[in-house]
Amino acid sequence: MYQYLLILFTLFMQPKTSTLELEIGEFRNMKGHVLVSVFDNSEDFPSNEQNAIVNKKVKVTQKKHTILIDGLSAGEYAVVFLHDENGNEKMDTNFVGAPTEGYGASNDAVNTFSAPKYKEAKFLLEGEKKFLKLKIFY
Repeated sequence: MYQYLLILFTLFMQPKTSTLELEIGEFRNMKGHVLVSVFDNSEDFPSNEQNAIVNKKVKVTQKKHTILIDGLSAGEYAVVFLHDENGNEKMDTNFVGAPTEGYGASNDAVNTFSAPKYKEAKFLLEGEKKFLKLKIFY
């Protein structure tokens, strides 16, 4: 009986995870990939993707993409993404430093002259699933 109760208790005490569903669009062409990074802190957001808790690379094949990120614990997060049209896995800019490829962030937190701020892009992930509709800026 003790073993049965222990197993039952363990099942109920396992941390529940959530799925983050991102709808990104509209892409201006079907070139390259969309690179998505999910962060859980302001220190690394948005450019230290090696420290992101999730990084995904998805081939662009349609005007809108739905990307699922499973296994996230409840908490605070921020998302950034890049339409890497030429496949060099970095944001390309023109001679004055303005992006030449599409980009975006959660809460559509983009700034004209600087990278998005974590406090503007952060959101709370609770429950089994969260849906975010993200606009891509070119």
